[in-house]
Amino acid sequence: MNKIIEADVVVMGSGVAGMGAAYKLANAGGLKIAVFEKYPAQGGAVSNCPMCFCSTPDTPEAQKSAYEVLARFSNYSANMGLISKVVKYSSEFPDLFLNKLKIEAPMVVNRDPADYGNQRGYTMGHANGLDVGDIYFINGRGKGHGMALALLRLRFMLEKQGVDFYFSTPIKKIIRDEKTGKITGAVAYEKDGSPIDIKCKALVVASGGISGNIEMMKEEGVLNTKFEDAYKDGGQVLITFPDSCQDGDGQKAVWEIGGKKTGMVISADPQVPNPGVRIGPNTPWLNANQVKIITEQPYLRVNELGKRFINEEMASNHTAISTAIIENNTNMACYMIFDEDTANSLSKGVEDGYVYFIFKGVAIQNIRGQMDEAIAKGNRHMCHFDTIHEVCEYMGIHEEGLRKTLERYNKAAETGLDEDFKTNPKYIKPVREESGHIYCFRILSGGYDTLGGLAIDENANVIDKNNLPIEGLFAGGDMAAASLYGNPPSNAGGAVFGSMPIGMLAGDSAAAYVKGAL
Repeated sequence: MNKIIEADVVVMGSGVAGMGAAYKLANAGGLKIAVFEKYPAQGGAVSNCPMCFCSTPDTPEAQKSAYEVLARFSNYSANMGLISKVVKYSSEFPDLFLNKLKIEAPMVVNRDPADYGNQRGYTMGHANGLDVGDIYFINGRGKGHGMALALLRLRFMLEKQGVDFYFSTPIKKIIRDEKTGKITGAVAYEKDGSPIDIKCKALVVASGGISGNIEMMKEEGVLNTKFEDAYKDGGQVLITFPDSCQDGDGQKAVWEIGGKKTGMVISADPQVPNPGVRIGPNTPWLNANQVKIITEQPYLRVNELGKRFINEEMASNHTAISTAIIENNTNMACYMIFDEDTANSLSKGVEDGYVYFIFKGVAIQNIRGQMDEAIAKGNRHMCHFDTIHEVCEYMGIHEEGLRKTLERYNKAAETGLDEDFKTNPKYIKPVREESGHIYCFRILSGGYDTLGGLAIDENANVIDKNNLPIEGLFAGGDMAAASLYGNPPSNAGGAVFGSMPIGMLAGDSAAAYVKGAL
């Protein structure tokens, strides 16, 4: 006989969204709550968590401005009611993290609501559409990010309130009553593979993306590249920790019982793959060198045909670059090219506004030596040679196409007018063999996880193919991003702002449903 676990509400996943749901469920009172996690410890983005969060103040001006920015950001294809609630829930973050969980925020960037949407989200790297509130930079512990510490403390707090956590216990199947259409339970599995029958009145799915499942990524059209190895554990392009258990269990379980499928995308942070780029397999903030800083500069980018494909000023918008790489390039890759003169200029400093906040004020020293060290470790995604021909031959770039591009690009540098992509002339750095040397990096579309897969309504209720709610089933986090940012959510990046508020909403809605108030 299978082991049986009974609860009022079950949460699938203990990442940012799952913890948000559990927090609200515990505060609702009178409910037995069980959290199931596939990972041996807290999973999801907790394994590779942010060092800051965005919170929209609970004032009419801020709430309205943030709502309008996000609505326009989605081109009004998102669930507008959901946007309004996400913005509202985000206002609770300072009290939760700073007061209840005692996390320190040594720096806060206060934004004028009238100016929302006019700078990069989180001050750098994210789309302007995510510039919707104040930014709190929080302290972690050791080399870990602050949000990981916050969510660990949240787990301890919830355990004291009676919430049960089951680690290394993945839910693989959701039970829906054939007659009533309501959720009645689920099936999880212990380490030895033994099934556990779960009986519950409601279930919140918050199991993240599918970045740990290469075959599923290919099946769903997320991954299409000959550089597939770069997307596996340790390749560094998908920067969750190895064996993060982001395997698509939640999406598959919901689809199996009739849940509506949305598009899925990589959450957008272009990367030069390992080896020799980051310390550890996939740790984005522990750099082995300055490659990430170099490749964020707004200099020439081309595809395999040697053609430009974007205004290079967008290098500070990871989402835009990553999406453009996917849509305009073969193999989900582009190539950043510059010459010795530009390398020398970088030794004096990088461009203002084109360096992530933790690396501000740096200069790039010994580019050639840094590249050689990575190449010696087996990295084939960077090179430097004396000629364009050698670079093209090594990287697989169409030489004739690149030379035609360079002719126009270098002319734009001379005239100060970029007729093709309207890039600011101060960022157009000519690429000339006579400078003495040519440098090239292959940059792949990457990110922290995948976004999308499940559709929800304004109450975080999972909806079916007819846009009707599945009773007792709720979802939050990256997997529900298409309902917040538009379908597919290729404009957005994974962040606490989107994931946790939907999780909190899912928790409140599940509690209300079980108590008969929804």
